[in-house]
Amino acid sequence: MRTIQTARPRAELKDFVRVFALREMTCTDGGYRQPFMAVLEHIMAFEFGDSLTIEYGPGKSKVAPKIHAYGSQTSPYGCEHFTGRHFAFGIFLRPLASWQLFRIPLATLADENFDGRDLLGNGIHTLWLRLAESKTFEQQIRVAEDYLLPFARNARAQTSIMKSARHTCRVKGAVRVEELAHNSGLSLRQYERRFEMEMGFTPKLFARITRFQSALDTKRLSPRRSWLSVAHELGYFDQMHMIRDFQSLGGNVPSQVIQQSGDLQPWSVAPENPYDFPEPRSAPSDQLSH
Repeated sequence: MRTIQTARPRAELKDFVRVFALREMTCTDGGYRQPFMAVLEHIMAFEFGDSLTIEYGPGKSKVAPKIHAYGSQTSPYGCEHFTGRHFAFGIFLRPLASWQLFRIPLATLADENFDGRDLLGNGIHTLWLRLAESKTFEQQIRVAEDYLLPFARNARAQTSIMKSARHTCRVKGAVRVEELAHNSGLSLRQYERRFEMEMGFTPKLFARITRFQSALDTKRLSPRRSWLSVAHELGYFDQMHMIRDFQSLGGNVPSQVIQQSGDLQPWSVAPENPYDFPEPRSAPSDQLSH
């Protein structure tokens, strides 16, 4: 059994936090595997139950730390393997928030995951303790917001490259890199070099992942819409173009990716775009038997 609850942050944090999530899971038999996929958000996961394993490929795995920080991911590279009982609180940070809040260069986080204590110091362990002591999801949210608010009040300004990345998110990836370079006052080569230096991957790939995530969000918000309609809205050349992108970034065809994406993008708060949220929805949102 898996139950996921989700909630939006308070107004002062909405530019930095996409969503808070609480996962409760009891696994039987062989457990449950959550495949990874390309995702722009950074995730801070606080685990309070049994250990889970990160699998990277045949014979390659590690036990996830109790405070697990994920940077942006550019490909489907493995999965999380859950066994036993799990209780975890997650903070889904927007793509630029780790730099603005914590002064962490975004390029160092791309395609990486860390022990949160190594990344953010003892303060994050104190947050883990306070979250563990909280009795309800609402209490955990208040604890997390109390931790984040001082960082938000002293947030760093976005660089011109980051502003262009945010614009890419606003238009759901439907933008030409040449246009972004021109608007930044840089040559195409200069812009691409600076973007990759700051973000950790190319602006073209950033736009592809933005469109991929937007396609998932669009389908979640309107499940009766056809994938062909979603492809046309987001500017794919045709449905096969979208399918190839999903296989490259999600590891499977669209219908399978949306079923297996699970906790990586809690569907109940899927926004119309990564910076504008719909009205809140009640929890729990997802229940599956395993």
